[in-house]
Amino acid sequence: MCHIKGEITHQRAAISAVLAALATFSVAASALGASGELRVEARANPDFLDPALAYDPLSWQIMAATQGGLLAFRRDSGTSGAALVPDLAEALPTTSRDGRTLTFTLRDDVRFAPPVSRPATASDVKASLERMLWLDSRGADLYRSITGAGDVIAHRSRVLSGAKADDTARTVVLSLTRRDPALAEALALPFASVLPKGTKPVDQTVALPPGIGAYVVTGFSPGTSVTLTPNSAFTARDGLPQGKASRITIAIGRSARDAAARVAAGDADYSTTPVPPSATQAGGYAKGATANVVSQSATAYVAIDATQAPFTSAGVRRAVGLAIDRTAAARAVPTGARPTARMIPPGTPGSRAVTTSPNASAARSLVAAAGATGQRVTLWTGSTAVERAIAPQVRNALTRAGLSPVVRTLPRNSGLGRSAPHAAIATALWTQTTPDGSDAYAQLLGSSAPGTPANPPFPAITGDTRLKTAARTAGNAALGSGRDAAWAQVDARAVADGRAVPVVTPIQTQVTAPGVSGVTANPVLGVLLGAMQPGSTPSN
Repeated sequence: MCHIKGEITHQRAAISAVLAALATFSVAASALGASGELRVEARANPDFLDPALAYDPLSWQIMAATQGGLLAFRRDSGTSGAALVPDLAEALPTTSRDGRTLTFTLRDDVRFAPPVSRPATASDVKASLERMLWLDSRGADLYRSITGAGDVIAHRSRVLSGAKADDTARTVVLSLTRRDPALAEALALPFASVLPKGTKPVDQTVALPPGIGAYVVTGFSPGTSVTLTPNSAFTARDGLPQGKASRITIAIGRSARDAAARVAAGDADYSTTPVPPSATQAGGYAKGATANVVSQSATAYVAIDATQAPFTSAGVRRAVGLAIDRTAAARAVPTGARPTARMIPPGTPGSRAVTTSPNASAARSLVAAAGATGQRVTLWTGSTAVERAIAPQVRNALTRAGLSPVVRTLPRNSGLGRSAPHAAIATALWTQTTPDGSDAYAQLLGSSAPGTPANPPFPAITGDTRLKTAARTAGNAALGSGRDAAWAQVDARAVADGRAVPVVTPIQTQVTAPGVSGVTANPVLGVLLGAMQPGSTPSN
């Protein structure tokens, strides 16, 4: 993840007047039915407060509270939280028969927070998309299907030719170069947040552009705190309720242990930093705090290159999945995990719960039939804690299957494609951006996705024409149950072939103070700050 640029420190004085002006427009708690201040603890600064650039978990928690776009993900948990709802748009887009034209009609009662305090317009939408594409946004590739997007990304043009804005008719029409049903989901991500037209195409973390969300950032002191107060211009709509707190203060810089202890003592309401499950148990430093188990929209898996021996054999690939003890792998993850046999994670449409047990005998038979018994293989393991934690169980599985594994660790902060270009097998961690099978299988198709290495760990579907065709068919299906079922079938086929070997779904234990209610983990945006209602502890 990127870090906030050093220029923040030098520009603090320049924005103090803006922050003061914003603060004067926050409304009283009684006017919104809020119940007090929500005191949040965070280990480090958000990477960015500019929605076009923000990507780390804390940043998206802040974006979920302060920003909005044409569409939004329902502020709920589980698969309900993966559903799209209109935000600035009146309804989901009207789509042409060929799927290459999307038409949005905008609401007339959605206003930017003070001090802009005016309705958001179609021109604002177009300008915000152009700005995001022009910037070095990690989400830019999600919008490449819009005609002209590639030219803006490459700085050949500042105009997104495929976006037509009519302020009088309050319409935005997007013309696409191809069918792209998942674009609607991308338009609900923070990257596509609508900012006032004229916002400069440079990082606005220190300029704090007002958004259309339920809250507004009214204070940011890097390394110290972020303050959110209610947006007096915000109108609740279906799936996008008013915030519960009259103010949200995010204290920055405390360790996970110190933050959790403060929550347990009632000196804070919520810590964004996960703790080991034992921390809230008898004798733990967070004893007395409420433990909230949050499933991550991620999958730790075994990446296999099906073009390299011995994994050119489907039997050897399948043997890896058969021999893994996923339950033991889950227990080995310090922050917690659940066994999984599918790439698409729980809470995502298309996810299917499948239980498996290790079968070493069947695995050995498959390896023997391929003539690979005793063959030496190098298992690369990534640098994240989850990847390192599951590596011993993957090594054990290779041994049980009759192979001879040697484990090597990738250097920290390196992409597998750059550091180990000839790796045949590796542990990897994929983190979801959009709640759709197309996100999970972007890497498997050899495509890039936000936050992934330039060279994906392995293009697993390359070389399998039928599976690749099935994935493309699923990707072209309209959003809905049919699309979800199609991606579930792709997932099952890829796993059955051994081209993807899911191992665990990471989970986190996050703590809240007794009396805090409304803890809601959205599968895209994380735990929703605006949904939490503080307890009776006096605010500062």
